[in-house]
Amino acid sequence: MRALMWLLCILLVLLGVGVALLSVGAYAQLGSNAPLWLRSVGPIEGVIGAKIGTLGLPLFNRALLLSVLASALLGLATYLRPQR
Repeated sequence: MRALMWLLCILLVLLGVGVALLSVGAYAQLGSNAPLWLRSVGPIEGVIGAKIGTLGLPLFNRALLLSVLASALLGLATYLRPQR
């Protein structure tokens, strides 16, 4: 059971970090001063958003939604982390 909890925790951390990266890419699309490598993550978020169906939201709202989702995933990973 403990190994399963660790596996779930690691999966949630990886998923949370991926969503956080997409969120930062969406925020980078809002301004023109972001580095090119960061602005290139934005179109990936757009493609994934089109598949999920969140493309109808404005860009800032999508970025905010992704930020909240990343925070929730990382918080859940911390909560589910097995104790010694």
